[in-house]
Amino acid sequence: MLSSARPRTLLGLVHSDLSLRCLSRRERIALGALCLCVLALLAALQHGRVFWGDEIGTLRCLKQSPTYILTHFETWLTMNYFILVEKGVAWLCGAADWRLTLLPMAAAVAIIPLTASLALKLAGSTRTALIAAGLAAFNPYLVAWGPAIRVYSLLVALSLLAINEFFRWARRRDWWSGVRCAAAVLLLLIAHLNGVYTVAFLILLLIAESISAGFSNGRRFLWQSRTLWIPLAGVAIIVGAAYWRLLPDIAKLNREWGTVTPPASMGYIPQVFTTYMGVGRAALLSMLLLLAGCWSAIREKRALLLLCGAIILPPILMSLQGISVDTSNFPKYLIFSLPLLLILMAEGIDWLARHVWIRGGAAVVAWCLTTLVVLCWMPNTQFQFFAKKQWPYAKVAEFLHRQIQKRDVIVAGWNMGFTLSQFFDRPQDQIMLPNDYINRVANQLDAPAPGRVFYVTGLAILNGRKAQVRHFGQLEVTTYRGATARALLQEWSDDLISRTAGRVSAPFETDYQLLALLEEQLSSGQSADHWRSLAERCRAQNPARAGQVPRHLEKATRAVIFP
Repeated sequence: MLSSARPRTLLGLVHSDLSLRCLSRRERIALGALCLCVLALLAALQHGRVFWGDEIGTLRCLKQSPTYILTHFETWLTMNYFILVEKGVAWLCGAADWRLTLLPMAAAVAIIPLTASLALKLAGSTRTALIAAGLAAFNPYLVAWGPAIRVYSLLVALSLLAINEFFRWARRRDWWSGVRCAAAVLLLLIAHLNGVYTVAFLILLLIAESISAGFSNGRRFLWQSRTLWIPLAGVAIIVGAAYWRLLPDIAKLNREWGTVTPPASMGYIPQVFTTYMGVGRAALLSMLLLLAGCWSAIREKRALLLLCGAIILPPILMSLQGISVDTSNFPKYLIFSLPLLLILMAEGIDWLARHVWIRGGAAVVAWCLTTLVVLCWMPNTQFQFFAKKQWPYAKVAEFLHRQIQKRDVIVAGWNMGFTLSQFFDRPQDQIMLPNDYINRVANQLDAPAPGRVFYVTGLAILNGRKAQVRHFGQLEVTTYRGATARALLQEWSDDLISRTAGRVSAPFETDYQLLALLEEQLSSGQSADHWRSLAERCRAQNPARAGQVPRHLEKATRAVIFP
């Protein structure tokens, strides 16, 4: 307990049932087997997987010098020390390949026992601990980030470690426990600045204990807690020195992309929940179990109320900071809260199992409910394997390397071009956005074409198209050529008209934007505004591009006309 000799303090009352139980040998074997299963799952997911999204930003940052990494804070360079470690891994291995995923996967596996440890401390039930570990093992969002070469798996693991070490210190109050907790906090903050929300929660616990203890007992508690706050003061100095040179860049990036006048909206929370738990029946079941866990925390296991505080605090602090970004980014920013939600769900499962009579006992009910949750999550996990096969960027890159010649160019939307860039030594010279290519040839339409164009897009129905098209899963590569630039653009325009056939669908947004630009150069009969109107209608059908961007970012987002 935080204060076993003074149970009348606030945290003493809430936390009086803090468990000291340990897992049995059989339960530890089961936990170890679970970790091995997850390691195998992550290895299978990584096998043949190309890097996606922000991971390619990591690859680009790895090309910078260590000095640059430690002195700049930019769009993808927001986890400087993690990227520096990955740069060391790439240097030792001689290549930036799958071995970069070893550290994130190790952290993803460590999340499982750390979740079980925290659940055991707060719930006092080995069954709840194992259920929580199982949910953390197979949650599709944690699985998705497991092999990703970004810091988020490590952020979750270190956040859990810091909370576990805090409760270890709370029980022992000795210098060794305080130093261990401070070391975990140091690693957490060095890994990513979002760890500050976990640290804020721990500091809030210390303040609440001091205030609730009263004046005299509060002074005694502050003296006893010197074994923690003195090491934490040292950590604050180290972290300040580590980020001091980055503060101007951090402030600039926040002003440009991440903040509004406080308080910022918290309307993103429902989407964060469905991103973590799934939609439909999966979300409904998860919500019911979460509510059951909260009910158990209120009525029986008061220590779990601390988890409720740890979950609620970060969104409140973000709102008071005025943080407002694309809604799709909030789940990864709050990912350290996900295991805490899973612990409450595990307690909800255990509570229902204890209160629903069935032949075979509570254990049968508990594990059946856990299995049901995992089965509801399974389609999302399977989709990650499906996406790996249906979007074979490595095969597309291999084909392009065989076909492309000196004056040829690859044209793709921003996301596809960004993903393909990892396979080329000079992507800035070989891969272009459609508008950049058209601007390059616009003043020389009747001159000989500079080379062929390989247009990389999503899959579409052929519909009698005459251009040369190669399919790779859900990707297609169309080759355009012409004696002059005008002839090439005309062939391109005719093929896009056949490809889209006037259909309004989210994947055709880029094609209609491109048709508008081509029409401005060719004047072939249809107005550019017509194509832009169709592009806007396609955009409205894409939930990832409509209604999720904060107002202060709408202008910058719409500037990317080829997403």
